[in-house]
Amino acid sequence: MPLFEKVLYSTDFSPLAEVALDYVRKLKEAGEKEVVVVHVVDDLSVELPEGAELLKERELYRVLPEADQKYLTSLLERLEAVKSRLEADGLSVKLYLRYGNIPKQIVDVAEKEGVKLIVMGAHGKGLLTEILLGSVSTDVIRSASCPVLIVKRREE
Repeated sequence: MPLFEKVLYSTDFSPLAEVALDYVRKLKEAGEKEVVVVHVVDDLSVELPEGAELLKERELYRVLPEADQKYLTSLLERLEAVKSRLEADGLSVKLYLRYGNIPKQIVDVAEKEGVKLIVMGAHGKGLLTEILLGSVSTDVIRSASCPVLIVKRREE
């Protein structure tokens, strides 16, 4: 069985997340077959239950203000675009759009799905260790039970 057959890719749709996606796509050469794509929303105008799965909970979606609904619809479109790109590479893809604490939700999905690797970008905002990685990346590394591949900004 290949080492990284099932990989979680966490995206915030930033340019750095695009760089991390390139790494995810290259892992196919190492035997990757399935990618679990996760985006976590933590900034809606109403408070939702921690871990709400926004792809599945239509009733939650209906109670949101129109601006939040439009925002979530745009995120779904972006997730579907990532899915299409990965499927074009011959990979199986599963999407998650979660609400709540970003590192906690990434790790929860990784454990639920039994992934062998988490791939994500690191922005490096914050204090010393977080300058190097970013607070979300640091928290995921601390909490994850599988390896975490952190993709940092490329030097120009």
